[in-house]
Amino acid sequence: MKKLSFIVLIICFIAVSCSNDEDSQKEDSQKLEVMHNEIVALSLSNSQTCTNAEEWDFTSINTSACGGVNAYIIYSKKIDKVKFLAKVDEYLKAQAAYNEKWKIIGTCDLMLPPSGIECADGKPKFVYSMPNK
Repeated sequence: MKKLSFIVLIICFIAVSCSNDEDSQKEDSQKLEVMHNEIVALSLSNSQTCTNAEEWDFTSINTSACGGVNAYIIYSKKIDKVKFLAKVDEYLKAQAAYNEKWKIIGTCDLMLPPSGIECADGKPKFVYSMPNK
């Protein structure tokens, strides 16, 4: 009977531990999402009308779990670029720490950087061109 009680106790402990890990990972993920949303808002890419592509630039915003860039964000050159890029760097470091902490793995796909930006329907859009062979 003591063995059964001990086994039940261990199972309960493991269940609580796993639940706490899931909650903690969800909280970490939500913090990353808040940081990402702040960066998008600072970029002005969703709120400012694009009439001149020269007024826009881009930077990496997401890295794969195994390294390398797999997403970019467009930002207005009218913002405080130093402050913006510092926020992006903070986010990338938090993302790397999250991946390491939670042992996130990925497919290691790498994304080629956009070749430029264009204005389409008042929004800044990436332009991609095929690399020359």
